[in-house]
Amino acid sequence: MSTSFKKRTLFSGVLIASSLATMAYADTPKQGFTVTPSIGYYNTDGDRQAGNDTSYSIGVGYQTNSPLAVEAVYLHSDANKNGRDNDLDQYRVDGLYSLPEFTTVNLTPYLAAGVGMEDVDGDSNNFLVNAGGGVKYALNKDVSLRADFRLVKDVEDNYLDNVTSVGVQYTFGEPNQQASN
Repeated sequence: MSTSFKKRTLFSGVLIASSLATMAYADTPKQGFTVTPSIGYYNTDGDRQAGNDTSYSIGVGYQTNSPLAVEAVYLHSDANKNGRDNDLDQYRVDGLYSLPEFTTVNLTPYLAAGVGMEDVDGDSNNFLVNAGGGVKYALNKDVSLRADFRLVKDVEDNYLDNVTSVGVQYTFGEPNQQASN
């Protein structure tokens, strides 16, 4: 056996082992509490007559040491249409499922769905469901940039809105035990 072949075999083994270790790390997100302030654009159903506008939201959640996370979200938008201001407030509980991370660029796509209540101008508290997804870009182990798109269905009045947002997610918790072993 030549020395060159042994070196290539050893190098290939190290490369494969480090790739597998990176993939294992990527599949176990940091466990802990999360806070996610976001800004976005709320696009209401045309039949709603409420207008489209900037939205602001804050999410507080918990990331398990699996791909699953839960998040409570408050969203507010001051939509304006035909000279009429429309305050839209949402209170949601969402579940997030992280897909495998693209480790070369630190991107983690995720799917999201949830339920909640929606209040437009204090007139009604309607039940809503939402579904969508997004991506997280990890700046480091604690901070990620997050881009999100959701379809929001007002079940009682039969409106279908959507919201697109960007935010910063902070994770507070202990480092993964698996990553330190």
